[in-house]
Amino acid sequence: MCGRFTMFDEDDELVALFDIDVMEGEHLPSYNQAPSQWVRAVVGNQPRVLTMQRWGLVPHWAKAGFKPLINARSETLTEKPSFRVAASRRRCLIPTNGYYEWMTQPDGQKQPYFLSAPVPAEADGAAIQPGPAGFPTPVLAMAGIYEFSRTERGDELVTCAVITRSAPDELGRIHDRMPVFVPPELHTPWLDPELQDRDQVRDLVAAIPVLPLATRPVQRAVGSVRTQDPGLIFG
Repeated sequence: MCGRFTMFDEDDELVALFDIDVMEGEHLPSYNQAPSQWVRAVVGNQPRVLTMQRWGLVPHWAKAGFKPLINARSETLTEKPSFRVAASRRRCLIPTNGYYEWMTQPDGQKQPYFLSAPVPAEADGAAIQPGPAGFPTPVLAMAGIYEFSRTERGDELVTCAVITRSAPDELGRIHDRMPVFVPPELHTPWLDPELQDRDQVRDLVAAIPVLPLATRPVQRAVGSVRTQDPGLIFG
């Protein structure tokens, strides 16, 4: 699963990278995005919008007490009632510089890792940007879906989930799942609201290649969502 990620590039960099026409809201750089927080998302093609969504998908039909869903498995994306409508009609890209996973050590303790595009990044889907302490920090596009629902007060709420897939062996030692990363050449079809046929969506997901990732052990302080420090990764 993907339960924490980073997005520390500035909005103007995302506007250029994703060919944004309209920007909504403001997002402060984050080294520790957690579920229930507001995250950046790219939706639509004409216009293409950089907006804010709350991480943790809530279907429109959900009753009070429904637990938001932060991940959606690619293998059952077009079948599960919680995801299938959004998979056909409301797909998004969720920008990230990388994400965290925890690996259980022989002594039972869990060591967090930061997973990101290789450095130097040569894989599809990565665009090198200068980062803290001179490290390159490629921006990647996680495949996502989103839903419209309402709060208990009746306010409209837009929520999202990150789509995941099985991780290859070299990453599976840390965790057996990883986000689906959409390369630039597939951004337009992924965001196409006219592409609604479930079989076509399934084929599109299957056509997205697995992105090789670099792994780096990081400080255990990342376990606290209050920790917002580039030193978590680059220290």
